[in-house]
Amino acid sequence: MTTRKKPSKEHERKRETRDAALLKGTEEMLALGWDLETLEPTAESVNRLCSVKAPSRESEQAIACWLGFVELPEAAALLSRMERTADKDLKREIRRSLFRLEQRGIRASRPSGAETAAGVLTREKDRGYFSAVDARGDQVVWYVREEGSGDYFVLSGVVNDGKGLLEADAGRVARPAFRELLEETRRRFSLRLLPGDAAWSDLVLSEAYRNSGSRRAPGVAHFPTFRMEILHRAPDRIPCPVLAALGVDGIRADPDLLSGSDRLLTEPELALWLLDPEWLAPHLPAFREAVESPLVLNRYQKQERIDQAILSAGRSIFGGEVRETYARRMESMAYYFLLDHRETAARRALAVSLAIRAEDEGGASLLPFAAALTRASLGAVEEKEKARAREEKRTSLIVKPGEA
Repeated sequence: MTTRKKPSKEHERKRETRDAALLKGTEEMLALGWDLETLEPTAESVNRLCSVKAPSRESEQAIACWLGFVELPEAAALLSRMERTADKDLKREIRRSLFRLEQRGIRASRPSGAETAAGVLTREKDRGYFSAVDARGDQVVWYVREEGSGDYFVLSGVVNDGKGLLEADAGRVARPAFRELLEETRRRFSLRLLPGDAAWSDLVLSEAYRNSGSRRAPGVAHFPTFRMEILHRAPDRIPCPVLAALGVDGIRADPDLLSGSDRLLTEPELALWLLDPEWLAPHLPAFREAVESPLVLNRYQKQERIDQAILSAGRSIFGGEVRETYARRMESMAYYFLLDHRETAARRALAVSLAIRAEDEGGASLLPFAAALTRASLGAVEEKEKARAREEKRTSLIVKPGEA
């Protein structure tokens, strides 16, 4: 019979310290909406965790511990990436999880010598930050790099899905002031910036600069110099992370996502969306004729004519040059909703993006989302015109015959 050696006090202390750290980290992740104790150990869960900014070292340890029980190559790959920038305690947790996975035949692929020498484009602690897309198609995007001092270098830009990069700025922010900067942005501009994939934010900003018509504007002109502070290679040509996170095939296979897509306009970020007046202008006469028709029609016939005018306008608008603009816009909103843990809205937005982009769908205006947006936009323009006419009539000093 062998006698088991009693653990030393130092060993007991370390075990208690680790347990306390994992408990604290698990509670912090729960506060963010991530219940690691019930989270399904799937590739989708791992991919979604890739875009989460852990609020502390303890929460990173909790994630690393959870990954050790996800017997998938994706978990080993994420642990390997986390290890590159981990401190001593986190590395210990990562290696414990990697060992557990290796015992089950799952090994993390190690970077080749060339990759190690050249370095990686972004570090694991780098983050992108994304706002929602507003009614004009504008989105605020940040690339945030953590420096050796612990402070942050923030490269920020306003991108428009049709006009490219509109503004750019960069600067260093002390670690304690970074959270305050996020809060000040939310308070002053009503913008919630959500942490996401750094490589994707770099590609969005770089592509926006490449497509910008304002490269000589002071803010935009300095973008390449700003970017050189943190990155010295061309951006990686990667797809939007939402595609892998939600799965394109699964989205396309769910018809309910498109049939209920008009519900997206009840989301706060989309509630004020309207189509550009220039896109609507060619279709206003037909819409007004249907609304103000002097023919004696019952309300059902009149509504049918209005619906037909809306359908015709929507088919023309979404089937033309607007197609790609709105496909990109809805993809961006799908990613934003995903980062905000609103998966139903994310799935609907991605379904709309895919359907608009697919030329064989028979006309994107058939989508409830496109039809509802066209209807709201035409109605808003018509109401604005009526309000203007009422105001002109109210302020006019000339009394016309019949008005006295």
